[in-house]
Amino acid sequence: MKFLPESFQKNAIAGEKLVVHLPFGLIGLRHLNVFELEPTEGGVPFQILRALVAEGESPMEFVVIAPNQLLDGYKILLRDEDVESLQIQEPSAAMVLNIVAIHSHEPQHVTVNLVGPIVVNRHTLIGQQVIIENSSDFSIEHVLVDQRHPGGPTDNESPPVC
Repeated sequence: MKFLPESFQKNAIAGEKLVVHLPFGLIGLRHLNVFELEPTEGGVPFQILRALVAEGESPMEFVVIAPNQLLDGYKILLRDEDVESLQIQEPSAAMVLNIVAIHSHEPQHVTVNLVGPIVVNRHTLIGQQVIIENSSDFSIEHVLVDQRHPGGPTDNESPPVC
C-alpha cells in the first residue's frame, strides 16, 4: 500500500496534544507504549513525542516531523501486515511521523530516520514503528541540517541527542 506525501496532511489538530498508543513500543524501547504528541512552540513541522512514564521513571522525549512538510518525494510502502495491524482502510487514515536526531547544536547537524517511521491510525490513535517495505530507497540518517565544517567531528564522535 503506497502513501503519497499529500496522504498524510496535518498530524495534530492545531495546537492540541494527542495521546498515542504504541502497543509494541518503539524499536529498542518496547516498554514505552503511551505517548503524548505535542506541537512545538516553533510549530510545524516539528513536534514532540513524549513517553508517558510512571512517576520516578526517567522521562523520554523525541523530536518528530511530519515528513510531507519537509521532504519532497518521500513515498512509503507499508507491509500488508502493518496495514492490517493498524486497521488502516485508506491512506488518509495514516499519520506518519519520523524521528529526528539532533547530533550537535553548534554547528548544527540534524538527521531524520526515513526507514523506520511511526505510523498511527488517525481514528484510533494506535500506531507502531515500522520498517517500510521500500526501505532501501531511504536512509536512517537523512540530513535535514548540516552546518559542520569539513574536518569537524564525525557522527561517531558526536552521539545523537533525543
